[in-house]
Amino acid sequence: MFVLAIIPARAGSKSIKNKNLVKIKNKPLISYTIEEAKKSRLINETYISSDSRRIIELAKFNKINYVLRPKKISSDKAKTIETIKHLIKYFKKKNNFYPDYVIILQPTSPLRKSYHIDKAIKLIIKNKKSDSLVSCVKVRHSYNPNSLMKINSDGFLKFNKKLKRRQDKSDFYARNGAAIYIIKYPVYLSKIFGKNTIPYIMDTKSSLDIDDMHDLRKLKKILR
Repeated sequence: MFVLAIIPARAGSKSIKNKNLVKIKNKPLISYTIEEAKKSRLINETYISSDSRRIIELAKFNKINYVLRPKKISSDKAKTIETIKHLIKYFKKKNNFYPDYVIILQPTSPLRKSYHIDKAIKLIIKNKKSDSLVSCVKVRHSYNPNSLMKINSDGFLKFNKKLKRRQDKSDFYARNGAAIYIIKYPVYLSKIFGKNTIPYIMDTKSSLDIDDMHDLRKLKKILR
């Protein structure tokens, strides 16, 4: 069983300049994800994929594998699957095999810990029928029906299609900033979600996603 971790970290960011390198308690934001990936007992290799020379140098300093990402798949419109396909092509050429699982760890989820990572990996390995996993956070009301999901009787995630009234107490789930994505071979060769996607549910605090300055201030307050 081989698990390959990818930390996608492009140079640009609309909301916060050089967001992945912003210092939080004297270390770059991306370092929080690097540290937890290295602590994982189930990840076999970790790669940083970036178009930033500064981030590549940080990868070297932390003794993490890296791939310099082409500019054409590094814009804010680029899709995560393109990053995966680019790195997998490099990995396959270097190692002559495909990993059983690819796990995506976004650097904007600094409170996601190694035990979250390992629990999620164990969960998808145990569930033989699943082909992908996404970390989620529970939400009470379906304020945005396009982004919320429910868990069906088979344990797989299904997008909500009908807006519920606030009085309805159904359990809904939303992706928590993509703290953890896991995709099984060969699904990751073409898409980031398979037909049978299972949830790994995380608490609200650990699900903090750094998108703007408000989130940064919240993170600093939590870590204080």
